[in-house]
Amino acid sequence: MIKFEKQKGNFIKHCPCSPEAISCGYFNLNLHTGCPYSCSYCILQAYLETKEPIFFTNIDDMENELVRFTKKQKYLRIGTGELSDSLAFDPETQYSNKILSIFEKFPEVVFEFKTKSTNINSILKYKNVLKNIVVSWSLNPKEIIEKEERFSPDLNSRLKAIAEVQSKGYKIGIHFDPIILIKNWKIYYRNLIVEISKIISPKNIAWWSMGTLRFPYSLRNYIFGYKDSFLFSGELIRGYDGKYRYFKPLRIEAFKFIKQEIHSIISDEIPLYLCMEDVEAWREIFPEIYCTESTINKYLYESVYK
Repeated sequence: MIKFEKQKGNFIKHCPCSPEAISCGYFNLNLHTGCPYSCSYCILQAYLETKEPIFFTNIDDMENELVRFTKKQKYLRIGTGELSDSLAFDPETQYSNKILSIFEKFPEVVFEFKTKSTNINSILKYKNVLKNIVVSWSLNPKEIIEKEERFSPDLNSRLKAIAEVQSKGYKIGIHFDPIILIKNWKIYYRNLIVEISKIISPKNIAWWSMGTLRFPYSLRNYIFGYKDSFLFSGELIRGYDGKYRYFKPLRIEAFKFIKQEIHSIISDEIPLYLCMEDVEAWREIFPEIYCTESTINKYLYESVYK
């Protein structure tokens, strides 16, 4: 059951990033919390006090906060999807319409819906196609979705939703996060990129993130509840930020492989970036990018308006 409450704190917060990782300059808009999906790797299982969805009602306060924030923040990229799926509850709440009506007033601010959902009707039916809106999907090979992303739409349903939103005229974001290194992972991720290439035009891709599996110690007990999960099948160590990760050489191998496959199968002009990685990883994968928060943020912001 969805609860509606007043947000007592700030709506806008910097996307959390480990101290040694390079931030991409993204901000979260905490307009709702809770998620109907049950992904084995999701930190919300250990982070949120309740799984019950909560939507905040004082949207006028959020808009006023946004007005103040935009006066001091240039190249602002912001979105929901950190504490909830952006569209999973949209048929019940219609919050996407509220968001679109607000960000229509802020054409210089890039807003991202980040989702695994196929609840796109409200976006498709909105009166205008807004150039500052990105609709993004978290994707994994179907073999991983079936085992690790319980209750979420299957891969084909997500790809169909991407095609529909793209045809309406919106920019699309893709998130390969987390990349999970199961047996034959290269085959599975190559096949996924091929499937994406069949339905998406490179010019319509706003950005494409890559991040490998990572989780804090507190999530271990939740993962054990997922029978036959892939998550403990790889070699994981406690990394620089205290989270369990693959060895850096494995992460680098994965990023290089997926980058090359995207470039060769789709286009070498796709705006790619890393999530929660340090300077060494950035320089290894993207030597052409000056890896500071402001530079990366400006690069991704400008890719939306091209």
